[in-house]
Amino acid sequence: MTTQTAPSENSTIRRAREFVADVVRLCDDPGKRAALRSGLGRPLDRCHRMHQVLAARVPTGSDSRERAYYAVAAMIASLPPQARGTASPSAADQSTDDLGAVRRRNFGQCLAEGVGRGALRETAAEARLNLLTRQSIDGVHRHLPAAVRAVADHPSAVDWAQLLADLHWWEHYRDQITRRWLQSFYRTRFQAERDAAEQADRAERPKGDPA
Repeated sequence: MTTQTAPSENSTIRRAREFVADVVRLCDDPGKRAALRSGLGRPLDRCHRMHQVLAARVPTGSDSRERAYYAVAAMIASLPPQARGTASPSAADQSTDDLGAVRRRNFGQCLAEGVGRGALRETAAEARLNLLTRQSIDGVHRHLPAAVRAVADHPSAVDWAQLLADLHWWEHYRDQITRRWLQSFYRTRFQAERDAAEQADRAERPKGDPA
């Protein structure tokens, strides 16, 4: 039996990246930022103030897709300027694959990177991840804002476009998405711990001692 994958993923990501950049610009206007922030954690039908700012910018035809766009916009708007700004991503965030495409980072990897730079404890990150990956579409929308606030300490801490895409497809592909989040978290933490151990070994090695 073949495994289903989300269709048109690349076009979804491209559209999401353009939308995220637009939302960051909108947040420079205090009134628009307040309108976007007002929908944090709310279902679409209770995001009345957001519609004037977002309705024309969000693809139509799917409630789950619209909800994902609104949710990401509200989360970005809820963050302080230093966390939502337009600073260039770090070199790690801009890593590429063999074809030169920018490698996407799911929320599991973002949480693991947050642990690595001290934004949150590993036990706290793991608890948040385990909670999120057990949720229905309503549950993940309810719990995600708190997890984002915990990890988003600088502009590129969260790959917003990938998060938007994952929220868009959550209802239909939750098992695939949560597996990727969990695998990315543990792989990233394993690599960070191995790198730290190797660095410690090099620091303790006497000068002139071959590797």
